[in-house]
Amino acid sequence: MKRTRLAAAMVIGLAALPAHAASPRHDAAPVAGALLPHKISYTLNLARLKAGSLVAAGGKASYQLRDACDSWSSSQKLEVQIMSGDGSTSVVTYQSATLEDKNGRRFLFRTVQSQDGETTSETAGEAIRQRHGQVVVHFTKPDAKTITLPAATVFPVQFTGALLAAARKGALHLQSQIFDGASADGATPNYVTLGTLAPATPGFDSPAFAGGMAVPVSVASFGGGDATLLPDSTYSDRLWTNGVEDKLLIDFGDYVLSGQIDSLTPLPAASCSLTR
Repeated sequence: MKRTRLAAAMVIGLAALPAHAASPRHDAAPVAGALLPHKISYTLNLARLKAGSLVAAGGKASYQLRDACDSWSSSQKLEVQIMSGDGSTSVVTYQSATLEDKNGRRFLFRTVQSQDGETTSETAGEAIRQRHGQVVVHFTKPDAKTITLPAATVFPVQFTGALLAAARKGALHLQSQIFDGASADGATPNYVTLGTLAPATPGFDSPAFAGGMAVPVSVASFGGGDATLLPDSTYSDRLWTNGVEDKLLIDFGDYVLSGQIDSLTPLPAASCSLTR
């Protein structure tokens, strides 16, 4: 789930950090065809409460990835219901739709966040990587404005491809600056810890996992910028070599949700002969 990976906790250039590594390269894009086009849904259950007045939380999440020949088309939705000690409930929803060039040069995005049916934030626009690597983002929502991001910035599917490339090399850590369009403030610094890529037993029965390997991934997002000492959200999952995720664990601060797959459907490969 790729905001990244699941809305500020989710959901996706990079360099392995064996010790003191250099900044990630901006031209690290996922290999076309390496990721499985699919749609997947998860049930989110309360794993633990950490603080505050909440007594229950849970929800649903879904993600869809389609091969659009020269681009990846993706959409996702996260819906979380929380209950306070006084019995009142609130529903928070995050939705996004993106189109990401496979070479990491262009990224179209639209995101909507709402609470109890009322929109709380909305973004839309286009990001274009310049020749020198910097990314220029033109927002149309919430307001028309343009910002410039550093060359190290990566997009969500590009991030997933870089994670898999690092896992195959045996890297244990990654640093990234991810732009997913959800914030008009720019890219979000992330620090990633990787486990060992190895054969695994899936938690959901699907041919998509047959003979595959997976790597445990933990992403700490620093919404306050690189100078922030503690992450504002963390997200863990198990990432399979085809890009499918299972065993989600999403830390929202006061509470933690675990995610299990409800359904997983591989999507047809793109027929691109007439579009190239």
